[in-house]
Amino acid sequence: MTAYPKPPRRIVLFGAALLRLNILVDRREQQRCARCGRIIWAGGSRHHRKFRSRRGSDTAANIVLMCGSGTTGCHGWVHANPTSAAMVGFALESGQDPTEHPIEHVLYGRVWLDDDGGHSGTPPRRQVGRAA
Repeated sequence: MTAYPKPPRRIVLFGAALLRLNILVDRREQQRCARCGRIIWAGGSRHHRKFRSRRGSDTAANIVLMCGSGTTGCHGWVHANPTSAAMVGFALESGQDPTEHPIEHVLYGRVWLDDDGGHSGTPPRRQVGRAA
């Protein structure tokens, strides 16, 4: 029987911690939809690139601001078109780490998001001793 590594613990935030994360994401996105660039003051939502159903966490690298809801706007497009969304980094599989997979961001181009609310045009460096 093959032993599989235990999946990383899912991070779920509430209250003030979730509010801080949302502010961090909104600042990175400059109050715009990460896919189309529409300015969002109301009627937007925060999308988990690795869906919650796939054990996606509440981290800045995993969340982007999008217009619409899970069924409308760009957020709805991601859920209606998971294959196309995966090709541009808006939908990740359960085994994928959001910090290691780029996204085609309307403001920044192809970038890697980090959990500090930043982005980079170059992939993150793998930590020594970390499994490939």
